[in-house]
Amino acid sequence: MIRCSICHTLVAPEDEVTDCPGCQQRYHASCWSELGGCGTYGCARAPAPDKPAPPAVVGAGWGDSKTCPACNAAIGSSKLVCGCGARFPYADAMTAAEYAAWQAEERAVKVAKRWLVALFVGSIVGFTAPLCGALAAVYGWLRRERLAGEHGTFLALACGSAALGLVYSVVMLLLVTGH
Repeated sequence: MIRCSICHTLVAPEDEVTDCPGCQQRYHASCWSELGGCGTYGCARAPAPDKPAPPAVVGAGWGDSKTCPACNAAIGSSKLVCGCGARFPYADAMTAAEYAAWQAEERAVKVAKRWLVALFVGSIVGFTAPLCGALAAVYGWLRRERLAGEHGTFLALACGSAALGLVYSVVMLLLVTGH
């Protein structure tokens, strides 16, 4: 017995069969008709593959354009920067209110980063370390949700500042008490 190379089951003597005139491969008649020809790669009787038509617009994203929430200009739907200089966090269209909220959050993150860098530098200097370390710990704790994720390095700066401030505080306390 042989196997049908389309469905890979045995071809029984009582089964209706079709022999390929090109390569003499034997198939179930139903497999031959369903496939539309021979299943052997390279056989002249193999059905031609259906090639899909190329897309009408290439590289435009899901839609043709979107409106810039900053200047109301029409821009490509997949663009992340408008000609007016506005930049976006993702390619989906944003409303003006969503854009304003995203910009406000970006500005707040930038300010928090600057403060934490300044407090870290202050905690490296010996005499300001206790105050800067404590402030960095509190500030980092209050901004922890805003700085989590991709801005986590700045939370680490807050922890480092707090640790430095604590170490300097202990050293100063030991020096003052004479131990």
